[in-house]
Amino acid sequence: MKELKKEKKTLLILTIILVIISAFVILTKGNTYTVPFELYGKQYENYNLILDHQDNIEILEEKIEKGKYLVTIKSKKPGKVFMSLETDGDTLSSKSIYVHKSMIITDNNYFGKSNGCEILPICFTILLSYILYMLIKSYKISIKKNLYQYRNITYLWVIIFVSFFVLSNFLSIFNYNWVYDTITKSIGSMSSFSIILLPIALITFTFVTISNIVLIIKEWFSVKNLLGLFMWIFLCVSTFLPDWVYRFLLKFHRLDIYNQNWPWVYIYDFVESLVYLTVVYLECIFIGTIVIALKAARKKLNFDKDYIIILWCKMRKDGSLTNLLKWRVDKAIDFRNKQLKAGWKDLIFVPSGGKGSDEIISEAEAMKNYLIKKWIDEKNILIEDKAKNTYENIKFSNKLINNKNANIAFSTTKYHILRAGLLATEQWLYFEWMWSKTKRYFWINAFIREFIWTLYTERKKHRKIIFWIVLLIIFMITVTYFANNF
Repeated sequence: MKELKKEKKTLLILTIILVIISAFVILTKGNTYTVPFELYGKQYENYNLILDHQDNIEILEEKIEKGKYLVTIKSKKPGKVFMSLETDGDTLSSKSIYVHKSMIITDNNYFGKSNGCEILPICFTILLSYILYMLIKSYKISIKKNLYQYRNITYLWVIIFVSFFVLSNFLSIFNYNWVYDTITKSIGSMSSFSIILLPIALITFTFVTISNIVLIIKEWFSVKNLLGLFMWIFLCVSTFLPDWVYRFLLKFHRLDIYNQNWPWVYIYDFVESLVYLTVVYLECIFIGTIVIALKAARKKLNFDKDYIIILWCKMRKDGSLTNLLKWRVDKAIDFRNKQLKAGWKDLIFVPSGGKGSDEIISEAEAMKNYLIKKWIDEKNILIEDKAKNTYENIKFSNKLINNKNANIAFSTTKYHILRAGLLATEQWLYFEWMWSKTKRYFWINAFIREFIWTLYTERKKHRKIIFWIVLLIIFMITVTYFANNF
């Protein structure tokens, strides 16, 4: 933690230094600017430069170079200058130049390109790179401390998000047109990012669709068994929705979507940006969840356990175990046998699960009966038969064991490990987990169900993030509006 505090101080100092450097370069170089007028390959003998407010600027130099008529100007006083290049009575090209109160000259609009503005993406890329370094370092420290934390998922999706912006910012260094262009490119990059991630979404969509169909055929039809399908339909439709709306608006000739004074242009930009950012946000969270879930499933347990808590799931009406529940118990038995074979002590089984309204006995009792059939001594079984959900499984089982120094492991299904681990961390309990096998057609949809659960559980955090995303979009759209209408 001390290292992270030092990194934050370094980030603050670095930010201040980069702001000072950027301000110094722009204020030093920004009072002059070379305005390019395109000649479109045509050469004339006489060119006339027309200015409507000549007293705002001073012309330092005029020359023709590489098919362009270049006019170097210097600021004299604040104001807007309209410049046009004419020859033989025809206007070849025109430009709007803004002289700010700071004497900085910007091209085309109020937040347009200025001399020396290339320093901004350079400094911003350095700053983002350092933030990315801090995020990766924090993520490594966090997973080392406890893998089962929602902050690990947050770190991952932010790392993915920031990595993309580092790359796009680095590329913008070579073609930078200051604030307005940066904002429009950022909005456009969100659509590019969602399209880049789309193949992953489509591949996953294919697997989810197949698994959902097989699941319904093999098991039963329910809305829960179609959650994965619904989710990926939403993501894929959302990715293309702004483009469909844009094409739809083009059909209406009365709607001038190219008119920068038209308010609906900015409303459309807001909706488009919100859709793309939301899609990218969900895709990044999903990728982060997959990575943490796979890490959790691959983690190996040490042979030093005192207790194994077996989490419940639905059993049959006659009190026998479903395959899913049986596999959880078998996994616990297998681990116990391997621990004994490795020369370690015997352990206590803690089957956990209460009695449902439609069940003849509790899940814990049913698991106990199965354990006895598998030649486990009854004195090595401690049942917890009050829990009605995973949170209570963990809470009541830990209370029943009542030993802070005990080495405890949990046995559950692969797709369920992450959620169970997050619930344990929520109670300040840190256990090790083992996973039992699952039918291939079942676990894909089940994992997406778990993912939706994590979204719902952390809904307050997501609301805050979405709120800040909306504010960011409003700020960006407002800047583009003033840039075009100031």
